[in-house]
Formats: sequence, structure tokens, C-alpha cells
Amino acid sequence: YIERRLAEAGYTPPKTFVLEHGYCRSVYVTDPNGLILEFTHDDPRADQIARTRRANARADLKRWLAGDHHSLQHLGQARAV
Repeated sequence: YIERRLAEAGYTPPKTFVLEHGYCRSVYVTDPNGLILEFTHDDPRADQIARTRRANARADLKRWLAGDHHSLQHLGQARAV
């Protein structure tokens, strides 16, 4: 909804962009004063994603400390133990 309203108001990249975090979607827009505003919306599966991330936190930290720094931001990369 917010993305449609921004487009109707004439906001186009790079004055607006979207980041998918896996657990939420963030829509960023630069206002007329140059301030960047963020609008977020939780993924409908946010609770399950959080449970999975908590269950895997120690293994993910171990992996990260061992040098595997790939992102787990995307839901498809979250895994159950």
C-alpha cells in the first residue's frame, strides 16, 4: 500500500527503495528535506522465523566465527535444527 502511494506521489528510485530482511520488508523514502524515512511491515511468518533463528543462534554464531559470513537475512536461508 505505501509503495503504491509513493509511486502515485512521484517517488521513484533512488528516492525510494525496498529491502527484504526476511522477517520484515522495509520501504525507504527520502523526504523533500533530504531525510530518509523507513516504513516496515512484518512478514506474516515473523514469529516462526524468530523461533527458528533463536533455535539456531549458537550454531549460526559458531559458523560466523569460523569465517562463514554469508547472510541469513532471507527466510529461505533460515533453517530448523
